[in-house]
This record gives sequence, structure tokens and C-alpha cells, in this order.
Amino acid sequence: MKLGYWKIRGLAEAQRMLLAYVEAEFEDVVYECGDAPDFDRSCWLDVKFTLGYDFPNLPYLEDGDVKLTQTIPIMHYLSNKFGLVPKDFKVHAQCDMLDHVAMDLTVMGARLFYSPKEAFEAGRDGLIKSAKAIINQYGAFLGSNSYFAGDYITGTDFMVFETLDKYTVLEPTILDENKNLIAWMDRIKALPTLNKYFNEPTTRAWPLNNKMASFK
Repeated sequence: MKLGYWKIRGLAEAQRMLLAYVEAEFEDVVYECGDAPDFDRSCWLDVKFTLGYDFPNLPYLEDGDVKLTQTIPIMHYLSNKFGLVPKDFKVHAQCDMLDHVAMDLTVMGARLFYSPKEAFEAGRDGLIKSAKAIINQYGAFLGSNSYFAGDYITGTDFMVFETLDKYTVLEPTILDENKNLIAWMDRIKALPTLNKYFNEPTTRAWPLNNKMASFK
């Protein structure tokens, strides 16, 4: 199995976290863009259309004859492959919804993170306010459950965890109104197979965003 992405957490860290949880062996194919001012991306662009993907992009996943791009389809494939899917139709649909809300949050942040420094500084407080409103909705949805599907973990927990964790880097107090979300994140960090992932040097130490971003 191969997972290809930039040398950042970005859109692939939730997949890396899931794979660490199930202790899957995979090749982490890393592309690193050049430094300023050009931020050369030829390491990826030179091979982008040679790898056999229907819609070439990063991240990508190769697993035998399966070749996928786009974050959510990759997460759903891995969740199905490793038995991390909701157990009934209603919960499955709800978790799909949560995945897409997480992507909305990610895109909302990326628009500002990759804007010029002055624009980032001017928009930071507004982004935090908007993100906090959505995070409060996540807290309300989770309620007293251990995980977003109930009493068992699914791929959605990894998708949402990584999204919210990025926002705690931007604003460390952003979860303070949602003690249940803090407890949920602590619960995930304490899972035995994730001990190495969280406590030894891993891709979690990489920047959130790429070199051209104002907020890394």
C-alpha cells in the first residue's frame, strides 16, 4: 500500500493516523516543494500524470489494483478495508455528513492560511469565531458518546480529530467550551496502538501547511 502526499500534515494526516491505529504497513510517498520564492513543485508535477490515476491529485492511495485520489474517498476506502465503518445505515449517513463538515472546516481554514500574511492576520479572529461555531456543533453532536458513531471508533473519528487538532494549533483555547471533545481527543490519544504515533517523532511533527502558506 502507498499513500502519497506533500511533506506536511495537510489533507493526509488523518489517513496516516488511521493506518497507525490499525498498524498497517504502507509506504509513505513524500513530495517536498522547494523553498521561496518559487516553491518549486516539479517533484510532483513531473510525475503527476504518469502514475495511472483517473484524477491525479494529492493525496493518493494505491492498494493493489485500487488507485484513489481525494481525501474523503481515501478515508472511506481505508475505513471499509479495516472495519472502521458505522454499523447501521443512519449512523453511516451521519458520519458521512461529519466527514464533509470536517472538510468544509479544512477548506475554510486553508483559504486564509494560504493568503498573504497581512490578510491572514486580518482574518484570523474571524476564522476562529466561525470555526468555533462549527466546533460547538460537533460537541453537541458527540454529546456523551465515546465516539461519533456511539461506543466504537470509526474512520470519522480520525477525520474530525485531525481537523480539530489543526485548529488547536491556530488557537489553543478553541475547544475549551466543549469538554466532551477534549475528553474524546484524549481518549483517542490513549489508544494503545497510537502511543508511538503520538509520542515518538512522526509525521505529526511536520507543518500543517506547505511552505508558501502564511500559517504553517
